[in-house]
Amino acid sequence: RTEESVREAYGAAYAGKTDDYFFQKMAPVYLCGKPMLLRIVDYKKALLTQFAKTLNEFSAESVLELGCGRGLNLLALAVLVPSLRFAHGVELTAEGAAATQGNFASPAIHILEELTGLPRESITSRLSQVSFSVEKGSMLKLPFPDSSFDVVFSNSAIEQVPREYPNVFSEAYRVARRAGIFSEPFEEAQGWNFLYRMYLRNIDYFCASYRAVEKAGWRISAFSVPTLQKAEFNTGFLVCEKN
Repeated sequence: RTEESVREAYGAAYAGKTDDYFFQKMAPVYLCGKPMLLRIVDYKKALLTQFAKTLNEFSAESVLELGCGRGLNLLALAVLVPSLRFAHGVELTAEGAAATQGNFASPAIHILEELTGLPRESITSRLSQVSFSVEKGSMLKLPFPDSSFDVVFSNSAIEQVPREYPNVFSEAYRVARRAGIFSEPFEEAQGWNFLYRMYLRNIDYFCASYRAVEKAGWRISAFSVPTLQKAEFNTGFLVCEKN
């Protein structure tokens, strides 16, 4: 797995599929260890609720999302985090960056209603108070000055960097002012399940210890494994602060 292979695969997906395709399709998940089928939009809603809770605890005014995809995470968090004023994304693919710019210019309100649980009027009011931007670039070398954002976060993006992930954590530390939030398939999240570990190894995904962030200078505040998980592997939720 290289940046070029990821760029090709995700660029084609972003160019060929709509927001509704990504969010309305069904996926197998586990809830408290019990298998079930769930729309991706509902899975995302649960995860974004956790992100919003943490961002609200930091009273974040500015955020950077690593690997922002189509930009819908940033739009939803702008609605869910009242303190937010600047929402920025960095995206590896030109297709994803273009889709993000399109969504920032004309948000998919019907999807945001499902992701946030809030009415259209509240969503449009909140979005009007936030400045959005996106830049095409790499997580391995972020195109921003030091201490540019209150919080830097990732949602299943560093999973695509199985070997050069130390650079990502270092770059996130450099451009953050206060905190980092990483929702990724950390080794500890897999627990005793060797099948998850084998799966991650076979598809060449990141699966390092969450303690790896400490080498980049981060101080770990909290680590948890949410009760709602994908069927293929588990994702851990890591909150870090700058020393």
